[in-house]
Amino acid sequence: MALALASLAAPAHDANTSSEELGAVLSIVVPYAHESQLSIATKLLDHPYVDQDKMEVHAEVSPVEFEALKAAGLSPQINEAETARIKHFIESRAQDVKSGNIARALNAKPSSIANGVHSCYRTVEQVYATYEELAAKYPKLARVQTLGKSWMGTKQVVPPVGTAVPDNSSSSFANLLIKYLPPSIVTRFNLSLFPVDPAPIKVIVVGNFEKQDAQAEAPPAMLWTGGIHAREYAPQEVGVKFIEWLLENYETDANARMMVDTNRYHLVIHNPDGRKLAEQDISARQRKNTNYETARCTTTSGGVANTLSSGVDLNRNYPFGWATGGTGGSDGNTCGETYRGTGPASEPETQAVLNYMRGTWNQAACRWEGGALPDGRPKSSTYCNPENRDNNGTGELDWTSGASEDYPGGVFIDLHSNARAVLWPWGVERAENGFNTHTPNNKGMAVIAQRLSYHNRYSSQQLLSYNTEGTTKDAAYGYLGAPAYTVEMGRSFYEDCGVFERETYPENFNGFHYLSRVLHRVYKLPFGPDTVDVKVGAATVESGKTVTVTATIDDNRYRYSNAGQSTIKPPPYPVVYNVTGAKAYINQLPWEPGAQGQDMTLSASDQAKSDYPDATKTASVELKTDGLPAGRHMVYVQGTNADGKPGAVSAAFLDVTEKRSSGGGGALGWFDLGAMAAGLAALVGLRRRRSH
Repeated sequence: MALALASLAAPAHDANTSSEELGAVLSIVVPYAHESQLSIATKLLDHPYVDQDKMEVHAEVSPVEFEALKAAGLSPQINEAETARIKHFIESRAQDVKSGNIARALNAKPSSIANGVHSCYRTVEQVYATYEELAAKYPKLARVQTLGKSWMGTKQVVPPVGTAVPDNSSSSFANLLIKYLPPSIVTRFNLSLFPVDPAPIKVIVVGNFEKQDAQAEAPPAMLWTGGIHAREYAPQEVGVKFIEWLLENYETDANARMMVDTNRYHLVIHNPDGRKLAEQDISARQRKNTNYETARCTTTSGGVANTLSSGVDLNRNYPFGWATGGTGGSDGNTCGETYRGTGPASEPETQAVLNYMRGTWNQAACRWEGGALPDGRPKSSTYCNPENRDNNGTGELDWTSGASEDYPGGVFIDLHSNARAVLWPWGVERAENGFNTHTPNNKGMAVIAQRLSYHNRYSSQQLLSYNTEGTTKDAAYGYLGAPAYTVEMGRSFYEDCGVFERETYPENFNGFHYLSRVLHRVYKLPFGPDTVDVKVGAATVESGKTVTVTATIDDNRYRYSNAGQSTIKPPPYPVVYNVTGAKAYINQLPWEPGAQGQDMTLSASDQAKSDYPDATKTASVELKTDGLPAGRHMVYVQGTNADGKPGAVSAAFLDVTEKRSSGGGGALGWFDLGAMAAGLAALVGLRRRRSH
């Protein structure tokens, strides 16, 4: 979502030559001396990243945006090295697509004539092929569902077979582009590489369906949307790779098994039309969907229509808080990069994802039902309508009702590039809400973000330097009470695979791994300590014997950041507590009925920080295995802090062998001696009878 970019070692410098000569995408740095200059820059730029310490704005922009900054009295500087790298990335991507050299099978990187500069990012077709391959390979753990048509899909009309003079102008993706785009723009694409049928909105769902469907309580969900902004390559790939990790490691990694058995994961591809354009276009700046009718841009540049600037920003099209009038929250201009659409949920992509997220409205029960996330936000009689507004659905939105801290539903995450930040509702200051961006569940959401940010090393700041409205995260929380986030990852829209594989994926893997381990009660468990490195001291253990289990219990895993804007209230500061206890459980999670944990002994940890030495502890126990049958078992460990809060759970496998028979060469027991004596007596009696 954000146009963030960390400057590289090569120095930025003033550009005296025409910015048009340096390519379609420029990496820039804009110094600012005070808040008024920052305000000007962030209004002109399409989602910049602000380095508050250095007082710099970093962005990836078009030449037009670059000139607008100079006209506004600012001094943008071009990072030539990074601009050249982005140009190479875009050109290489286009060449590989056109040559047909991108081909991907499950777990296999595509070949790349660009030496791997972008080969780690799958196309829409490759993502959907991966979905189908995973569902076929793990039928009990994964399934694929089509949620609805994209905008192009709704416009596709295939003439009936046998039509005398068929009208094929809307019969395929390529023909629709020819219909709507000027010829000078169409020539930028290899039309033969577009799919005949526009790709629909699809989701892959992962979980242990048989086990979860037999339980009374529905499993908590992690609902991701990826690719809502088409040009952001990394986020969608992060989600797919995490899904692959869960399934491929189910048999070999205890935490992966715990996650798949306990949680249900949903990864939605939100904007397939826009992504197809971003995969080929020479400027690769496609952000919005492809609505060339009600969102058509009619301006011109150099005599050429700016039709590619058409479309709706789907992350400004969601109905909760749509067009509420907050400063800079969205754009009413169809050519604007944050154009919000003609009305709330006007776009088919928004409708498909929103319906999947929240389900259908039950007026009698006054709640949403059947969605991927349950409705946990209570609605009083004042707001008992699907719009969550007073005055029978036509008045003001409900900004004040909070979800219970026992909300069991999980979390919503919209995956974006590239501000390295974790954001949560509300996204804009509104007069009707007293200019307060904090929700009733702000403390809970802030702690989740601060824990998540410790693992992915991002900034937990609620908002960036600009307001947003009509977003996915505001809708997920506003309608359902689910904790909802935008995770801004990476350093560039056009990130090299080396950076992606070295930084972006591992950082976010760690964050989602943690979040998966608190999903059961996501508003509560992050207030307790994290548990990591659970280890069982032997490869196998004989049933009835004890085995050493160790773990690290750590309550000092927060990353605090100030708010992204100086005018709003900062997030609450986290409190670090001493670790006071830990328990180990066999085959039962701590919250399951009848779960009996064995107390663990706490000792000093070499991972503890000097300022909080007792906030990080090593926990150990001689775990009893009495009564366990031979086979693989699960060990779960959970710690507790001085505030009485239990935290994240972590797991390890416990492989148990059968109890060895006492007759196998060892010492004889009383039972064995008695049996031997009885046998000898019987033998003596037999000999006496034979002697008579």
